[in-house]
Amino acid sequence: MELKLLIRMLWKRVWFLLLTVVICTTAAGVYSIYGMKPAYEASSTLIVNKSNLDAEGKPSLDINEINSNIMLINSYKEILSSGKIMDQVVIKHAELKVSAQDLRDRLKVITTQNSQIITLTIRDNSYAQAMNIVNAVAQVFKEEIPKIMKIDNISILDTAQPQTDPAPVSPLIKLNIVIAFVASLLIAVGIVLLKEYLDDTIKTDYDVERYLDMPTLGTVGRMSKRDLRSRARVKAKSKVGEQQYATISQ
Repeated sequence: MELKLLIRMLWKRVWFLLLTVVICTTAAGVYSIYGMKPAYEASSTLIVNKSNLDAEGKPSLDINEINSNIMLINSYKEILSSGKIMDQVVIKHAELKVSAQDLRDRLKVITTQNSQIITLTIRDNSYAQAMNIVNAVAQVFKEEIPKIMKIDNISILDTAQPQTDPAPVSPLIKLNIVIAFVASLLIAVGIVLLKEYLDDTIKTDYDVERYLDMPTLGTVGRMSKRDLRSRARVKAKSKVGEQQYATISQ
């Protein structure tokens, strides 16, 4: 019963629901396509490692050394975002035309538990600019870490490479449209239900039975001005017809 009542309320204002959803979804799509600037992302990876040589001068695997490197990851993560590294990037790469604070806000440092890998990502409206910035940060960090930590155990594993047709990472047009559709539908349904909740007037025989708990004995149909004018014209014609009939009889 309540479900029927809910459907009845929504159906009464289905035009409002459709109009709201269409306008909001269209606006979100148009804004995503023409109003939002595309953003590109470039990444560079570093590895915290130091090659160990055995007695014969061959590379050897030292578990304790690996564990020590993993424990340094969190420290390196903080150093990467520090003002010292950002200032050096700005000084050594003035051609990038970025500030230290801008770099700190845009640089994302990603680490994985029990891994020696550090991933750096930068977003920019130009992929080439993002690539140059993230490669510069990686290079400066590699150069500065021996001065800061007194140990040279940072290597650049991968650098961001030029791309002929990079794909933007935002805006996600389809996702924005779906979000706008769902959000506008929920908001429109909420508005309709709120209006129905606040509206305590009785408009239909169903409302009479529902609110007064009394049966409806009869209803008076709604009559528009056009109906009234039509009835008046019919009535006037019938009177004229009666007058002509009386004249012919005489």
